[in-house]
Amino acid sequence: MNEVHLNEVTYGDAMSLLKEVDDNCIDLTILDPNYKDWDKLCKRGLIDQAVRVTKPTGNIICFTKQPFDFNLRNHVNKIFRREIIWSFSNGGAFSSKRMPLMSFQKIYWLTISKDFYIDVRTGLQYSPSTKVVNRKRSYSSFQREGWKFEKSNEGTWIRDHYHYNKPGNGNVHEKPKELIRTLIKCLCPENGMVLDPFFGSGITGKVANEINRNFIAFEINQGLTTS
Repeated sequence: MNEVHLNEVTYGDAMSLLKEVDDNCIDLTILDPNYKDWDKLCKRGLIDQAVRVTKPTGNIICFTKQPFDFNLRNHVNKIFRREIIWSFSNGGAFSSKRMPLMSFQKIYWLTISKDFYIDVRTGLQYSPSTKVVNRKRSYSSFQREGWKFEKSNEGTWIRDHYHYNKPGNGNVHEKPKELIRTLIKCLCPENGMVLDPFFGSGITGKVANEINRNFIAFEINQGLTTS
């Protein structure tokens, strides 16, 4: 990694800088480009590069939304693990006069092997109404006792849907800090390495610093405010 700096942003084209990253050295790769560029970036080999640099036990997440999600989903099908929805009630995205405003985006979670790292506890607090219960399982006429649910000191379980409004500050579109914190905590081990080739506002680096993770960041626009 001759030209790549640790825990600070490196300016330049993401696809060129990715070639400087060593094989199998990243615990979590976060891909959040301009969504309209997904097709072009896939053709340039972005996913292939992400797989190359990410550890076999690592994770890759891709942020996207309609209509750019369809081709991306097909492209990553062999390593697709789960879809996570991020919804918001402010700043609905306009796509067409004949279509509804979009109030959610998708996060594709990709894993190279079944031996992937996951910390299922988010550290987030439970709702005050959450109670200890003995959950039952019921399927048609079949019913049996389930497991006992108890609160954990490590917080809530990771979910496939999060609702956080857009921050709406600054000149750069920024993801909610709590969403990024949850993803990094659950998909990257402590002292692990996060890669963000489309650094933008720098929220990934800010969160990584706060929760004891290292990061590598690329950004093509030196005018953006980054950490």
